[in-house]
Amino acid sequence: MARPQLGHVLLVAPLVAVAAWVALRALTTTQDPGTVLAALRSAQGPRLPAAAAAGAVRCSELAAYDRDTLYEFIDGAADGYLSRGFERCVAATFTFAGAPSLDVAAEVHRFATPDGAHAQLEAERPDSARAVAGLAATWADGAMLVSVHDRDYLKLTALSSSPAAAAALVGVASAWSETRPR
Repeated sequence: MARPQLGHVLLVAPLVAVAAWVALRALTTTQDPGTVLAALRSAQGPRLPAAAAAGAVRCSELAAYDRDTLYEFIDGAADGYLSRGFERCVAATFTFAGAPSLDVAAEVHRFATPDGAHAQLEAERPDSARAVAGLAATWADGAMLVSVHDRDYLKLTALSSSPAAAAALVGVASAWSETRPR
């Protein structure tokens, strides 16, 4: 049997080094699946629940806004949102059955930090709003509901006065709390 010559060893040595480097990188870059899933959910952006989950009969098509288009949605208040670190928003209108039917305008705003979302909530929370039982960081006054979770700020507004408005607002907020990332 012939012994390997120096030239053969020099040809194989770089391949062995590359294989060892790849194996080492694979061991050091393994991510926790839970951490990866949480990061992917967070990157999706703000979300609203489905109409049925919120107890509504239908939901309008979602409209999406970012830092450049926020003025199209809330022209007069956009500067306040932007100064608190607004990133993006989704908005829709939920319709609830009844006589007469009830519409609820729903918005979820994503901020750069949880502090920005909390600051926006404090700026818009009605003076007469009370904490909503069973929903953390949520306040309502019967015509408007505001809530915050991490970097997301939920704002719900009943578009007409109705005895069912308060329950509809809480229904949407409860469904939202179930759809947001944990």
